[in-house]
Amino acid sequence: WARNGSPLPCCSHRMEICRGLRSHLITLLLFLFHSETICRPSGRKSSKMQAFRIWDVNQKTFYLRNNQLVAGYLQGPNVNLEEKIDVVPIEPHALFLGIHGGKMCLSCVKSGDETRLQLEAVNITDLSENRKQDKRFAFIRSDSGPTTSFESAACPGWFLCTAMEADQPVSLTNMPDEGVMVTKFYFQEDE
Repeated sequence: WARNGSPLPCCSHRMEICRGLRSHLITLLLFLFHSETICRPSGRKSSKMQAFRIWDVNQKTFYLRNNQLVAGYLQGPNVNLEEKIDVVPIEPHALFLGIHGGKMCLSCVKSGDETRLQLEAVNITDLSENRKQDKRFAFIRSDSGPTTSFESAACPGWFLCTAMEADQPVSLTNMPDEGVMVTKFYFQEDE
């Protein structure tokens, strides 16, 4: 520096380079910090549980009978038996499904040649998309116009379904287009 406080001609150019590098370094650090906070999963789920109403295209709603999820036509005082579906989204189109405030979850279980839907006493908020053993609880949601179908993530090709007849168990089918089982549902957030 000169005695009058101004930079020497040779240092002036270096100062500009340093200032420019410092500015770029700060910008880079801010970008990296911002990226880290967005990309790093936090210790808790970012998605919260939501309740939905579900009914098939034949207007059958879900209810619990002898600890089994059943689809039927509920009327009069029985409409209070309707089970809301508790949902925790895990990816844009994947979700966990439960009932009873998320205390019982729907799962796809394969045993030998048999693939079946079952209710398990598991808290939906304890499930993780990153744990292999929790994959049986995950379903892929596919919307087609006003209706939705749910395919098992653990058993691809198996879809949540109801029977054509009322008061039959909710189950899974690997023949969604055969017309024997109903695989299209109306799925609406409960208010």
